[in-house]
Amino acid sequence: MTLDLRLRKLQQVHTDKKRDIIRVAAAPGVPVRRKQLIYINLNKLCQLSARLFDEASATPGNHDLLDEAAELDACLLALRQHVGSFIPTRSQQAA
Repeated sequence: MTLDLRLRKLQQVHTDKKRDIIRVAAAPGVPVRRKQLIYINLNKLCQLSARLFDEASATPGNHDLLDEAAELDACLLALRQHVGSFIPTRSQQAA
């Protein structure tokens, strides 16, 4: 699978699932473990995005692709951070 195609598929996953991810993470009735699993999966997507960015930067002349990969990476990191804000820490759970 080409770098361009992998980037498009990852962008599609982000675009299609972003609202659902935020909706589930923000819902008060969703168990913490489910929110943690969402965070873990977002972390894996961030790792994939970082690898794509690395591959795009290693290939000369891929400036547009590199910009798209950087933008996607930033979006995934922001989404992961947003989901993380809905997961209580142990001290918050104890209170």
